[in-house]
Amino acid sequence: MNTPDLHPGILSPDTTLIILTWVSFFFLLVILHRFAWKPILEGLKVREEYIRKSLDDADQIKNQLAEVEVTKLRIIEEAKEKAGVIIDQSRKLGNELAVQIENRAKKNAEEIIISAHQEIEGERERVRNALKKESVQTAVSLAEKILKENLDPEKNRNLINQAIKDL
Repeated sequence: MNTPDLHPGILSPDTTLIILTWVSFFFLLVILHRFAWKPILEGLKVREEYIRKSLDDADQIKNQLAEVEVTKLRIIEEAKEKAGVIIDQSRKLGNELAVQIENRAKKNAEEIIISAHQEIEGERERVRNALKKESVQTAVSLAEKILKENLDPEKNRNLINQAIKDL
């Protein structure tokens, strides 16, 4: 007697089980499509837009940084030019001040020399006047001696000659 096996083997699947598996699969597919895939797809879409916006923002920032770099270089060049102008002006001013100081020093030196010459001339005059006074005092002193001794004419001459030699 051949009785059909109620339990199918591995190689001969049960049709009811296959149909139930397919129905479960499609039912699960519909539920996932309705409740899971739409939110997942929406989340992916939002994430894609966020990434795209971030990339656009990064490109904008990159362009802005390039503009800022160009502006920075331009400002640096302007600052270098201004610094060069200021340095040139400072050098010119320094040279002018050096010339002015040198001229003042020369003028002061000339004034000092003139003042020294005047002092020397004044000192010469003072010495001359002192010599004149001393000569006069010596002559008076000599005359006084002569008058005191009132010697003979020969002695007077000798005394005058001696006084002249002493001068």
